[in-house]
Amino acid sequence: MSGMGSSHQQPPGTRPEQLIGALVPPTTRRPAPTVPLGAPALRRRGWLTDVTAEPVLFDVARIDTSGRFCARALLTALRWEPGHRLDLTVETDAVVFGSSPAGRQTVGRRGELTVPVAARSLAGLDAEARVMLVAVPTRDLLVAHPPALVAHLLARHYAHQATGHDDG
Repeated sequence: MSGMGSSHQQPPGTRPEQLIGALVPPTTRRPAPTVPLGAPALRRRGWLTDVTAEPVLFDVARIDTSGRFCARALLTALRWEPGHRLDLTVETDAVVFGSSPAGRQTVGRRGELTVPVAARSLAGLDAEARVMLVAVPTRDLLVAHPPALVAHLLARHYAHQATGHDDG
């Protein structure tokens, strides 16, 4: 049996294998860009400063183990129908939903919204817990707050009432 030895020979008329230049990374590093590259700034949403200046709607919902909750009355007021695209922003003690043509979230077929597990964790929203929902139709946004924030605000309000200083 010929050809089974330890030496390997090329068939006649063929070239030895070569690396393809386009697939080989350069041996030298490219210089850093002269202008630092930055992430695009997120659109800052307006927060409520005066609840008497515009309509504000409230509801309470329960988040299921998958992070979904339903708030049909608020979605109707916001005119968000199934398939409506949304951006989701996590703030301290809040998850903010707002309309965005390129949003990664959508309103579900049955009028449900989903909060991803990382967003729930950062905002303090526990699965299978109730959340306080605040909708501001004039600003096209819906905010989900954890019950701990609502309890804290109410405790502060009642403490001020006891001292004769009502804060609203």
